[in-house]
Amino acid sequence: MSNNVSLKKSQQNMSLIDWITQYDSLVVFGGFGLAIMGVILFTGIFQAGPVVRDNVLYNAIGAIAMAIGFIYIIFKFMGNQVIILGKQVDIGMFVYVAIVLFVMFVLGN
Repeated sequence: MSNNVSLKKSQQNMSLIDWITQYDSLVVFGGFGLAIMGVILFTGIFQAGPVVRDNVLYNAIGAIAMAIGFIYIIFKFMGNQVIILGKQVDIGMFVYVAIVLFVMFVLGN
């Protein structure tokens, strides 16, 4: 008795990152969820810390890591198209605008 199920080579060796990034909504909403959780975490760390912050390196490393993450996300979605209400929209531009608004409202106090 033979099994008629066939798998493509790409389906057999799919990594976790490839599996997650094949779903655009999971990446976008998951990214926003992780950003919100990160903001809550960092707010708790800063509230529990001293009033005068001598550790400038911690702030610089966090800013550089966030910038690298934002650039990676923008380049990952740049050029991808989605149809919303009959109009073709670039997902990379939508993510870019969302990141700019995030930086303005959350990090700008």
